[in-house]
Amino acid sequence: MLLKRAENCQTTQWSGGKTTELYIFPEKSSYLEKNFDFRFSFATVDVKLSKFTSLPGYKRILMPLSNSIELNNGKQDTTIQVGNAYEFDGGTPIESKGISTDVNVMLNHEFNGQISLIEEENKVVKTSMDYIGVFNLGSEIELELKNEKLVLFPKDCVIIDNANGENLNVNLNVVGDVKRIILFEVKKGDEAV
Repeated sequence: MLLKRAENCQTTQWSGGKTTELYIFPEKSSYLEKNFDFRFSFATVDVKLSKFTSLPGYKRILMPLSNSIELNNGKQDTTIQVGNAYEFDGGTPIESKGISTDVNVMLNHEFNGQISLIEEENKVVKTSMDYIGVFNLGSEIELELKNEKLVLFPKDCVIIDNANGENLNVNLNVVGDVKRIILFEVKKGDEAV
């Protein structure tokens, strides 16, 4: 397990707000050079109307967290409610309406993924995905996997490399009052997850 503390995650500006890179794979790859396989991020949309960065060759999964947002791909408007994930082609020009915060997974076409919102006090996540990210947006949580325990403070992220596809039970226990955990899951291959 790789623990990334909030203060060690890089935050940069984009045209509509700020984005915080939680994890990028391979770890030596670069978002700017577009040579990564997948990337987990947390972002703010601080303006009412913005254009998403074009990412040809990638697909994106986006989940708004604070307010719904409306995406327009030049043909139709799609409203995404808080806590719902929406997948789209990263090369498609997308205009976004609405101020919000969100989480994103960006994947090249060799990978598939999903984002889930967990708002339970205690949760056992059963997964065999290749890479799992647990991002804490609530109070302190305790994560346990195979007798190894970690404490995640607000905006900390843990990455679990499970490239061998083992069936895992990830125990998540919220210590404080706010129960809000983002689960990123990624698998290599063209099968939908």
